[in-house]
Amino acid sequence: MRISWFSRISVLFGMTSALALATCPATSAAELGGGAARLAASRHSEAPGAVEYQLVDLGTLGGESSFTQAMNDRGAVVGSAQTADGRYHGFIWRDGTMTDLGLFTPWDVNNRGQVVGTRDDANGVYLWSRGTLTQLAGLSFPTAINDRGQVVGLAPVDGGPDEPALWSRGRVRALPLDTVSDLNNRGQISGGRLSDTGFHASVWRRGRVTDLGATAFDRSNTYGINNKGWVIGWTFSAEQTERGALWRHGTRTDLGTLGGDATHPVAINDHGVILVTSQIANGYMHPALWQNGGLTDLGDSGLDVNGEVTDLNNRGEIAGAIRMDETAHAVVYRPSQSSER
Repeated sequence: MRISWFSRISVLFGMTSALALATCPATSAAELGGGAARLAASRHSEAPGAVEYQLVDLGTLGGESSFTQAMNDRGAVVGSAQTADGRYHGFIWRDGTMTDLGLFTPWDVNNRGQVVGTRDDANGVYLWSRGTLTQLAGLSFPTAINDRGQVVGLAPVDGGPDEPALWSRGRVRALPLDTVSDLNNRGQISGGRLSDTGFHASVWRRGRVTDLGATAFDRSNTYGINNKGWVIGWTFSAEQTERGALWRHGTRTDLGTLGGDATHPVAINDHGVILVTSQIANGYMHPALWQNGGLTDLGDSGLDVNGEVTDLNNRGEIAGAIRMDETAHAVVYRPSQSSER
């Protein structure tokens, strides 16, 4: 499940995403070479040894560029790609084939292949399933969809800003949260809520909100939740930089960095492996995996896992995009040796 929608509250409180601190060097077309990279564990990592990734270029819809948005556990990827006339259309990529979804912007895809998103030529939220678009009445913006077909996002409110809500079986339920980021198959919803003194990462389930707490400046928020109920998000350091956090069983764990100041969580799978971007000592941001208490730098050698990363599934596949001269291509990195052990 995908959690790329950044909370409005975080921006309101002046949080600067670690992604803006620095960018990784672009990957050129020449560097694509044989399409595989040997990724050695860095000195920051306590994770298993080297993992070999095969780079799969998803192509475009006839134009120059494409980007990923989300990926499911079966390897289906959704995103946007340029057509021959230069316009962007939504797509779903499965088994080597990119299907044009038209003037539709996908935001998430579940393991049933259902895609939730918005239409460029209409208001509201739509569900794409087996070639058919259906409007989900009552929602104005989608954030995530689970395998039960439930959607979390925003709903319009008379006389005020849109507010977090859950769509389930045709009904919309308002949520006692101020932001939402994800939901799992157990119906747990990650988000954030104003407290008496600040803003805290929180989880909603069956009408009850659990406050996950915060650290410096009394600020925290979430980015995603897996089917075990493990939550990823951020807290602030004393220097007011983003520190990636994992909340599990009531305990918060700082995800550390690759030698710099900040780490930005991107996605978590059901094995507890977390995809992040983390600052190295020279200020650049590198993709990395957190597992077993340590970070493995994925931008450390050879072709590397480079550019933008957007999602991670239970097979250890990573969705992202690489720069090719002045264009970009949606890609998937497939591990030939599982790092999920």
